[in-house]
Order: sequence, then C-alpha cells, then structure tokens
Amino acid sequence: LKSSGNQTLLPLALAMMSVAMKFVVGLLLLGQSASEFETCKTQTGFDITVCKSHLCTDCKLAWCCQKCQKLQEENPGCRCEDWPEARKSYTDEGFSCEGKFGDQGDYAK
Repeated sequence: LKSSGNQTLLPLALAMMSVAMKFVVGLLLLGQSASEFETCKTQTGFDITVCKSHLCTDCKLAWCCQKCQKLQEENPGCRCEDWPEARKSYTDEGFSCEGKFGDQGDYAK
C-alpha cells in the first residue's frame, strides 16, 4: 500500500488490524465469562442424584418426576451444567408431573 507521497501505509494498516484483533479477542473472552457455569454448595451430590441419574434423566414414571422435584427443592440454586442457560431448575415454571406413567389408576393411590 502506497500513498501518493510515496510513503508506506503498511505500518498503519498493521496497527489497525492489531487493534481489531484485540477487540475481537476481547469480545470472545467477554462472551465466555458471561456464560460460565456456576456451581452450588451441593453440586457434586446434585450431579449424581439429578443430572446423571436414571431417576431424573430417563425415568418416565410420575414418582420419578416427583422425587426429582423434591431433590431440586432440597438443593436450591443448583442446576445441571448441560442444561440450557434458560433452564434454572429441574422443573421450570409451568412444568407438571401429571400425565406421566403411574399418576392414574390403582397404583396412583
């Protein structure tokens, strides 16, 4: 890159690129720190009983759902690391265990 006065603009272009790269890296680091997972006081136990257990991940029975709700109540502020950022608890607002297997019929009593 040369100007009409035969002066080189290369150092200026490199300096501008350096500033732009620092800005991009700063934005990336800011985004990473904003979405960093925060553990709770009982995170290890919560991970075992809720996040990685069959009871709270794969079980389709109403009893399982109710038990996991109870575990969440016993561990306020805890959440699983792989949950979406918007999900703050095992059962978000409006969630119900009704309609799961075992909540109707003779065995529901």
